[in-house]
Amino acid sequence: MFSLSFTPALAVLSTYHGPLSAVRTSIPSPPSPILFSLGPLTVRWYAFWIILGMALAIFWTSKRYQARGGNPELVGDIGVWICLLGIAGARAMAVFSYPGDYFGPGIPWWKPFAIWQGGLAIYGGIIGGFLAIVCFLRVKRQPVGVFLDALAPAMLAAQALGRLGNYFNQEVYGRATTLPWGLEISPQMAPANTAPGTLFHPTFLYEIIWNLFAMGILLLYEKLRKRSHNSEFVQQADLCPPTNQSWGRLCAWEIIGLYLFLYSLGRFFLEFVRIDYQYTVAGGFRWFQVVAGVIAVAGLAVFGVARYRKLPPVLTEVTHSAPDCPETQSIELNREKSPFEPKSKSEPKMTASTEKDPEK
Repeated sequence: MFSLSFTPALAVLSTYHGPLSAVRTSIPSPPSPILFSLGPLTVRWYAFWIILGMALAIFWTSKRYQARGGNPELVGDIGVWICLLGIAGARAMAVFSYPGDYFGPGIPWWKPFAIWQGGLAIYGGIIGGFLAIVCFLRVKRQPVGVFLDALAPAMLAAQALGRLGNYFNQEVYGRATTLPWGLEISPQMAPANTAPGTLFHPTFLYEIIWNLFAMGILLLYEKLRKRSHNSEFVQQADLCPPTNQSWGRLCAWEIIGLYLFLYSLGRFFLEFVRIDYQYTVAGGFRWFQVVAGVIAVAGLAVFGVARYRKLPPVLTEVTHSAPDCPETQSIELNREKSPFEPKSKSEPKMTASTEKDPEK
């Protein structure tokens, strides 16, 4: 029922005949999905953009993780596992979501494993990558939230690059449109019974723009939080401020929570434009809309808990090697004690004997 409210707006977009239609242009279809061939080796544009996005994410995350007191050498090690489990999870969810593309008469048995031909579901990659991060960092006894916050903006940049691969594969496009930025799709890749010259919404491009916008929001939020308190990151130890009034203190899990919320919010609405087949559930929602809605709510909850939970005093200086590892932790509490805080258990209680004059 919720999806029906978007039908008039989408109809207006698809039948636009304003001033821009007089100078109508379009996004041409790519000449070839293949970047180059070297003997039996064929490198596709899709793989190129995915690999480039992964490399960018690893490089940028290492810089951000180091700024939070983490060991940047861990990023390269964990990056391998993120890539492996992330790709496996993304492919598994794609196969589950579009079984007709991978199983059936005339489809080779190895089709589900041909990831170079496209077909990766980002939410499966997020789940697989998250499992890799949690397992690796727990073994290394490092805080998970710190790493995820360092990773979040880099993930959005990598996702934006990865969507360029969808363009070269001529996939992830939306319904027909007459907008000047409509996408041309070659006849063999267009839906059946499509009239010649039909243009489609470039939903991959919409998602690129949204990813970059969300990345800017994360970086701006992070910058404002740090500037307002004039302090270093306090999220090295996965702790939050003891009160709800400390706007300037950036806590672990805040950035990753915002990432999950913002990306999923955009993906939820983009699904109204996409026309690729998906399972539908009650209310006519598409499968990935349900997934996006659940993760958006979960991300908002993560952000809220991270922002407003009350934990022990904030740590402002942590050693570089192991932020919360008991064996190597070296912490300096750099703050004045509030008169409203309860007394520590180690402080002696005032009794009748201690209140007496010591000379007596």
